Amino acid sequence: MITLKKQKDHEHKITNERGTESIATSSRYPVDGFSPVDYLCSSVGICMGLTVDAIIERDQLEIDGYTIEVSATKDADARPSRMEKLDVSIVFEGDVDEKTRNKLEKSAKRGCTIGNTIEHGVPVNLITKS
Repeated sequence: MITLKKQKDHEHKITNERGTESIATSSRYPVDGFSPVDYLCSSVGICMGLTVDAIIERDQLEIDGYTIEVSATKDADARPSRMEKLDVSIVFEGDVDEKTRNKLEKSAKRGCTIGNTIEHGVPVNLITKS
């Protein structure tokens, strides 16, 4: 579970179940932190990264590292407001042949629970608590 807490005149604080805190913001506020779109993109990036890690370990691949970049494009005309698309690129370090690269990219997309959830949709249920 993630908890977001906002106090008057303070930034939004997000805390996970392990107690790790993060600051959330938007471009309207002069606070250093991640925007909701940043969190969305990072969720896709880390999810794909963890999938790539599992394949590298399982297949005992010699890959020095990789960089995943995720960018979001907002649909300016959509109501309600939403993203139009997320673009993901993965760049592998070292000498990675095309067959291995394609396999890792395909596995990253197919195995990413967050990406699959976004692509297929999921209900967002608002539960009122007192």
